[in-house]
Amino acid sequence: MQKNNFDLLRLLAAFQVLLAHSTYHLFAEQGYPLNTDIVIFQKIIHYMPGVPIFFLISGFLIAMSYEKNSNLREYAKNRILRIYPALYINIFLGICILYWFGYVTVNSQFFIWLWAQMSIVQFYNAEMFRGFGVGVINGSLWTISIELTFYILLPILVLFYKKSKSLIVVFFVISLAVWLYDLTSVKEIFYNKFLHVTIIPYLFLFIIGMGFYKFYNALAKYIQGTFLWWLLIYAVFAGIIEFFDITSNSVVVLVQWGVFSFFIFSFAFSFQNLSKQLLRGNDYTYGVYIYHMLIINIFVQLKLVGQMEYLGYVILLSLASGMISWHFIEKPFLKLKKHSLFKEMHR
Repeated sequence: MQKNNFDLLRLLAAFQVLLAHSTYHLFAEQGYPLNTDIVIFQKIIHYMPGVPIFFLISGFLIAMSYEKNSNLREYAKNRILRIYPALYINIFLGICILYWFGYVTVNSQFFIWLWAQMSIVQFYNAEMFRGFGVGVINGSLWTISIELTFYILLPILVLFYKKSKSLIVVFFVISLAVWLYDLTSVKEIFYNKFLHVTIIPYLFLFIIGMGFYKFYNALAKYIQGTFLWWLLIYAVFAGIIEFFDITSNSVVVLVQWGVFSFFIFSFAFSFQNLSKQLLRGNDYTYGVYIYHMLIINIFVQLKLVGQMEYLGYVILLSLASGMISWHFIEKPFLKLKKHSLFKEMHR
């Protein structure tokens, strides 16, 4: 299990989010058309959504980490070291950017926003920032709130699993039902908007990831070295969904996520030296993910939009930010862990 492509998979997921946000905020939102090739590419990567991939992988890896060391104090310390050092630097730079463009007023609203960003409510946005860039200084951070909630919830889910496995099934069904509701809900309504940034619609993905870890030995023969088969199956299934426009059918959605999960984990456990060869044990995902919206916001604020060269600059700057964050912030802090999944997976 140590030989896998999780680092590469997460980086690809981060780039999917980066490309989706870049093309929307630099082109579509500004009224600029995209060329046909980009539109086709967007449709393809729409079926490889980065955020759900993160949640699936988190369920697998965090369940693995917790099983290897279930000491709650050390578990909490490891999760804090993974998320908060890089996040705090990111928040500080975001404040600097906002100050430079004249959007920071030190008042109660600012301190409430700052507390939210530094705790577990990263989806909160202060009204004073609505005029800057796309209206939210770093909208991608809403998923950090969900990840942190998953971390808190995992020990409880493990306890429930030991006591009554049927409860996990109930949680799964409720979460999937809420996901279906969220797909078509009107986000202008506060309740729906708030529900969208909670763990409820995404918990089923985390549970699927946990299941793939828990039953890995039984599933191994279906995911190890089988990526090309699952790629073909998923491509055919996605084509059927697109052709018949059946994205909201509950049975179809359930089957889709099942096929998608095998597609994702088969990539993780096929071509098992690929990630090591390409990334050499480096994990630039988190940095790319948390910095790309800061960069996009600067470009939008400066009205550097509507041209492909700007898209290229955003991609390069996001990758550079991810590399700097990894080598100078994330990696040094990860070395402080006593029992590190990172160390085990990169021996």
